[in-house]
Amino acid sequence: MKKTLLATACLSAVFSANAQNTNCTPHKLHISRFTSVLPSAQPDSLRIPSTHTFQVLTQNGVPYTDTSKGLVLGTFDFTGYVPINKSSTNGYVALNHEGGSPTSAGVSILDVSFDATKKLWNVAQKRKVDFAPIMGTARNCSGGVTPWMTAITSEESLPSGDANADGYQDIGWNVEIDPVTAKIKDYNNDGTPDKIWKMGRMSHENVCISNDSMVLYEANDEGAGYVFKYVLTNKADLSDGTLYVAKLDGAIGAATTGAWVMLPTSTPTECNNVRAAAAAAGATSFSSLEDVEIGPHDGKIYFTSKSSSRVYRFSDWGTTFGDVEVYVGNANQQYEIEYEGGKKVYEQWRGGNDNLTFDDLGNLYVLQDGGRNHIWMVGACHTPQNPDVKLFAVTPAGCEPTGMTFSPDYNYMFVSIQGPDGSNATVMKDAADSSIIFNKETCVVIARRGYLGKDTLEDTTTPNFIVDVNKVQDLTIEQTYPNPTTSDVTLKINSTLNQDADIRIYSMTGVLVYNQKATLKSGTSDINLSTAALATGTYNIVVTTPASKTNTRLVKQ
Repeated sequence: MKKTLLATACLSAVFSANAQNTNCTPHKLHISRFTSVLPSAQPDSLRIPSTHTFQVLTQNGVPYTDTSKGLVLGTFDFTGYVPINKSSTNGYVALNHEGGSPTSAGVSILDVSFDATKKLWNVAQKRKVDFAPIMGTARNCSGGVTPWMTAITSEESLPSGDANADGYQDIGWNVEIDPVTAKIKDYNNDGTPDKIWKMGRMSHENVCISNDSMVLYEANDEGAGYVFKYVLTNKADLSDGTLYVAKLDGAIGAATTGAWVMLPTSTPTECNNVRAAAAAAGATSFSSLEDVEIGPHDGKIYFTSKSSSRVYRFSDWGTTFGDVEVYVGNANQQYEIEYEGGKKVYEQWRGGNDNLTFDDLGNLYVLQDGGRNHIWMVGACHTPQNPDVKLFAVTPAGCEPTGMTFSPDYNYMFVSIQGPDGSNATVMKDAADSSIIFNKETCVVIARRGYLGKDTLEDTTTPNFIVDVNKVQDLTIEQTYPNPTTSDVTLKINSTLNQDADIRIYSMTGVLVYNQKATLKSGTSDINLSTAALATGTYNIVVTTPASKTNTRLVKQ
């Protein structure tokens, strides 16, 4: 059997100039060159390596440029950078809104450009895509960026309804958007936009398109999690193609080969029911599939099963596929994380594998919706036998990190913070020196310092570790007890140094209500706080040392 790989790159890897070789030691200024942050539960701020910084592009609730369109919607998900003429400094961000109703779901287009003098991104316009001509939309989850510079939004919800009586259910499809006009594609030029019917109706998570603009992969985010392949009839034209579903030659975990089974999509009824057709064909259910990507370094197809918390990969040989294996993860897997000063700790992978994104060197970023909602990076030379797993970000309390893509030069990472806790209170400074609280939906761009903001481009090969973007992490609050409390409370603080600390308690409106000094020893210290006089409510406890700051929540009953 001749084994010819069908695809070589996908999504943000479409523009890779370095995809031909796996690079286990990236250039010292590559975005993947960092020391892991220290694993922890979510704080109420964003923790990324000290070598990196972030800038907020938008948060929900601000007006669209055309104020008649209202305010920018919430529930940020896919955050797709679409370049203009392959530019890394001029393009669009297609921002999905995973709301469950017609008024809360949709897509915003941000017109963005980079000011090389200030080294900051500008948002010239915020535009709202009109879904009314295609009978609305819902649960715009992830999506994709095509090699021909359009954006695809994927509908994850499956409500019944055919309002225009065209035979197709209204919701549950992929939709292609031209970011230049912020309009949905009209494939047959009849004046009415279309959804991509022949890709089938399902709980879509994302799409991934081969570099030759002929093959697309997608997954069904349901209990019956199937992997689909869509082979286009004509290059860069999504309106017509042949749909296949993956069927292993045996049980998951035992079989390493399989075949692609063709599914009927000639009529609206067939398009509406591809999930049932896949089940009838004996397709393999991996359960709750979230994302499919193509490795730019090896051409293999990677996908994640949320329910099993595993990332799988396989080689596509055309009508068949093989080399099926678990690449990384499972909920109980422990990975050794090396952080500050060469110190090491084991962190459990936990559950919730969601979005996947490759950089140009083949490093895989895994964004989790569950567990501790980490952003992991799995190195291009990782194998299950010899793991290479790092922790890129510990995300704000309550949130899920979503929808990561890169600029073509891989200097800039676009990602969103979905559903952070509205009571998050820590004020951070971004690269634009703006005061930011991660207490609402937030779309950010992340880069190495020197590429973004006022810092000069550093010239070191070994980045120093900083767990917060501005502070050295030399302490953690391991426990707050009792919590909730009716009287006093004890903080169990682990410090790497003998040092003095300032402990402050703030109300959720930012009013200082308690202040205490403490001396921390190297190791664990129990600090008692006299909080009996505090009124009933939720408070933010902030512990500050000369080199660090950390915080936790307290509920007073």
